[in-house]
Amino acid sequence: MKKLITLFLAIITLAGANLEIINAVDDSEFEEKEAYYTDKCYAVDEIAESDEDVCAAFASWMTSKSSDLAQKKAEIDSQISKVGANIQAQVDQIQGYQADIDVLNEEISALNVKISELEDKIGLKENEIAENENKITLLKEKVEARMIASQSTMRLNVMIDFLMGANSFTDFIRRANGLSAITDYDDEVRQELKGLIEQLEIDKKEIEADKMEVEVDKTDLTSKANDIIALKYKAEELKKAYMSQEAELMAQGNQVAGDIEKFKSMAAELQSKLETVVSSSGFIRPISGGRISAGTWHYPSSFGGGLHLGTDYASAKGTDILAIGNGVVVSSSDGCGDGYLGNTCGGQNGGLALGGNQFYMVVSVNGKTYGVRGFHLLKGTVVPTGTVVSQGDKIGEIGTSGNSTGPHLHIEVMYLGTMSVSEYISTWNGSLSFNTSYGSNALNYMCENGASAPCRLRPETLFE
Repeated sequence: MKKLITLFLAIITLAGANLEIINAVDDSEFEEKEAYYTDKCYAVDEIAESDEDVCAAFASWMTSKSSDLAQKKAEIDSQISKVGANIQAQVDQIQGYQADIDVLNEEISALNVKISELEDKIGLKENEIAENENKITLLKEKVEARMIASQSTMRLNVMIDFLMGANSFTDFIRRANGLSAITDYDDEVRQELKGLIEQLEIDKKEIEADKMEVEVDKTDLTSKANDIIALKYKAEELKKAYMSQEAELMAQGNQVAGDIEKFKSMAAELQSKLETVVSSSGFIRPISGGRISAGTWHYPSSFGGGLHLGTDYASAKGTDILAIGNGVVVSSSDGCGDGYLGNTCGGQNGGLALGGNQFYMVVSVNGKTYGVRGFHLLKGTVVPTGTVVSQGDKIGEIGTSGNSTGPHLHIEVMYLGTMSVSEYISTWNGSLSFNTSYGSNALNYMCENGASAPCRLRPETLFE
């Protein structure tokens, strides 16, 4: 018998799906292949992009099957709607959820092993019972046959005639012993039959107890699996609530480069190099491969739909990040390890809180100057402040530092005007937004709405 449930380790509401989406697969398919979809959707660290819709549908089906799970979901929805300003405290709890999930998974694994062992034991015991029942049937038939024969032929006078028919004393003793052996044999058969019947009753009671234990364990298994789904769902809903406030939370952090005077001094020394920076012919993509996981100006509904001032390029950790044009790094910060939802690392190193390891560049493309900033880089890979770069140069590697739940590059681009890179650097005041503001105020600086330089662009319109 297949295990009812393995690991429920994944996000329930990917690709804009809540737990109430239209099933992409017929319910009968889920019914027949529950173990298959469980493995596909929950026994993995990350659900494949191509499986997001069907896994969300499977989660919906699982919820419809379980009134307990549906009730837990309703309770979570009610809690999420009340978190409000206390979102940071709630998000801090997410780190504890994974520990709870790990414990539940260990318990589920142990229960699956126990259930498997019990079912194997039950199978063996059922075979043993069947063999004993066959043996009892044969012995009963043998005893009945002997009893019938005894009643018809072994009456007292027949026994006397049999004994008196001996032709010698030795023959008499032999015949008497034969009759005794027959009687003893019947007694042994009856005793064996009695023992088998008694053992059969014991075995049947034992197997019923084992079956009841299996059912209890399976109920416990389902309950623990539902707890995991509920924890995952709560974590995802808290993530949505937090991400909807991310831009405003980041706006509360540092907004000016830490040591602008030091950079100005460095820029003066680099002046001759900066004057030789030629304008690139077109933009290039900041990474090779990967995919856009969130665009500008808002997150997709599956991420909560909150303000998002750039484009997220998801790719493997360690993927090279390339300069999109010729220019110079005006500020960078490093030192943050892998982050998590709500991690504020970045501000203490001279960048923006929540941004992790980050860089700020001024580049020239097609005779125009742009400000570029990127977040969540891998520790130890960020290009240093003051580095003059050519288009296509490696400026870091994709990481998951700061407020991040997976490897990606968050990149923003601001149009700064037609002055040269060296001219802009001479006037830069250290603003990490290149004077295009932060949070919801940044929407007042959208180039597409007619704002003049400096204004914000959608990175995905500049490169795929």
